[in-house]
Amino acid sequence: EDGFEGIKLGDDPIGRAYVEFQRHLLALNQRGVILAINSKNNFDDAIEIIRKHPNMILKEDNFASFRINWNDKVVNMKEIAEELNIGLDSIVFFDDDPINRDYMRSAFPQVLTIELSDSSSYSQILKSMNDFQVAKITNEDIKRSKMYLDQRKRTELQKQVGNLEDFLKQLNISAKIKKADQYTIPRISQLTLKTNQFNLTTRRYQEEDIRKFVSDDKKIVECAQIKDKFGDNGITGVYIVNKENKQEWLIDTFLLSCRVMGRGIEEALLGQIIERAKMEGIKKVKAQYIKTMKNKPAENFLSDFGFIRNGDIWVFETTKSIKKPEHLVIS
Repeated sequence: EDGFEGIKLGDDPIGRAYVEFQRHLLALNQRGVILAINSKNNFDDAIEIIRKHPNMILKEDNFASFRINWNDKVVNMKEIAEELNIGLDSIVFFDDDPINRDYMRSAFPQVLTIELSDSSSYSQILKSMNDFQVAKITNEDIKRSKMYLDQRKRTELQKQVGNLEDFLKQLNISAKIKKADQYTIPRISQLTLKTNQFNLTTRRYQEEDIRKFVSDDKKIVECAQIKDKFGDNGITGVYIVNKENKQEWLIDTFLLSCRVMGRGIEEALLGQIIERAKMEGIKKVKAQYIKTMKNKPAENFLSDFGFIRNGDIWVFETTKSIKKPEHLVIS
């Protein structure tokens, strides 16, 4: 609303404070923190500032989602979460208007709404937050911003195509299975610790746990790197299987990152486990679904695939036919 010349970025104390705040946001983005804009403004005016202002640190490609309009910010926030396929409890909200902050806290208490004072304190508030601190940054963290930009392109294609089956065929999805090793163990552990939505058991494992599993010849620990025509999603699937005896396997962990859910990848990975079991003479593959507050997306997965419930355990007889999505390649 202030116009190009009225934007406070640069030479005066207020402008320098905003530039410094952007620098810290950029550093977080480069470490894998996703940025989005939720702003009441004219889109064309705001995007011109982002693209052309000489003191603008953050660029258009640093943002995974834009809601620049005159809509309710709570409505915008819900749309951002849906577009990025993340929970509201994964979102941190910065807004300089106390009314907007109070409204967001009231509507979405699960969103972490930060209390702000004057602009000179923004950077210090950001640096003091523990919410963005992680013990180790993986390759997927570094690439995450690019991955979400690729996701925007997928969303645009899906809107153009309309039909889900045709959309999935045009994506040219491939899944490469990798054994757990020194390079993949950090990411495997990270996914077990962070993945909530499509996670059958939500068992949390540190890197040390994964290393012990890898050294156990009665366990299978593998992950899946997912690619398509728009880019590399990185390692976004993990499964851990216990070889219980010569006739039965039990799936201890089966999870998929929310950003690749719903494309048939989950069915392809589970089918690959069952095919391998069948080749090794296994008669039954067993699994569990342990319900949590967040893993409802996985609730019907086993039954839809063809598993039969027996008490707390789901069982698949390997003599049965296996679902194989035709629109992707697994290797």
